Amino acid sequence: MIVRIWGTRGSYPVARADVLRYGGNTTCVEVRAGGRCIVLDAGTGMRLLGTALESEPQPPQAIDLLITHTHWDHIIGFPFFAPLTRRNCEIQVYGLRRTQSSLRTTIANALSDPLLPMDLEDLSARLHFHEIHEGLGFELGTVRVTAARANHPYRALAYRLETDEGILTFIPDTGPFHTVLFGDERIVWNGSPQPNSAAELQTLASMRAGIVEIARNADWMLFDAQFTDDQYARFPHWGHSTANQAREIAEEAGVGELLLFHHDPHRSDDELDRIVAEQQALARPGLVVRAAHEGLELRRGSYIP
Repeated sequence: MIVRIWGTRGSYPVARADVLRYGGNTTCVEVRAGGRCIVLDAGTGMRLLGTALESEPQPPQAIDLLITHTHWDHIIGFPFFAPLTRRNCEIQVYGLRRTQSSLRTTIANALSDPLLPMDLEDLSARLHFHEIHEGLGFELGTVRVTAARANHPYRALAYRLETDEGILTFIPDTGPFHTVLFGDERIVWNGSPQPNSAAELQTLASMRAGIVEIARNADWMLFDAQFTDDQYARFPHWGHSTANQAREIAEEAGVGELLLFHHDPHRSDDELDRIVAEQQALARPGLVVRAAHEGLELRRGSYIP
């Protein structure tokens, strides 16, 4: 298994001198395993990935795209993915089943007027959409995929990709599991969290257990760490976690390497360096903590401190 990071930012892409080391593109990760090309999320980093794939001597003719959810920062790179213009390319798109709109319709609406002067029928690649749900397990060749529910507005998925060569857990967007429970309804924020019912607390606990389970003994876990503790206290209704919360999940699950992810678009490289240093000092022995950066490549046994 080879994991390559193409986009690490949350909310929206940024381009400033103080974010060059960790990158300004929104979330996109490439996984090569068992002859498959698997893409996690379709943020603006997907454009860079598409260019790289088309420059290969034999560009992949089959691509699997796993979408955690369809907020803008996770699909905005999709229309600019170069393999979409290739007739011999077949793309399987997996994403959350919703009540409001089908996955295909959501993606089609993002590509159509007045947002873009195109539609799905203009694309040359063959697209197939698969609506999936939390708790589902399936195989992409030799890659075993498990989906779990993340605690994020209008719901989101988290993924575990497992092969004999490595285990990757991908949780780019989730709030913690002790205050706000997110579903399909908009959270009306009045400045403080509303008390949870016993049923809601049970749902949160079950959701957290599912997240820990898909992270169990993973070689690498990419986890939402957009907020500082102070930011979370002010914006718990946004559905994002802190580096402390990410580390706690990693420690409980026995993760080998925690990669802080979905960086706040206002967060500078130097600020991320300080957060990583703080978390590494707090981490249990054996847990490596880093902040994901564009261009990072992960292979089992390849980490050099």
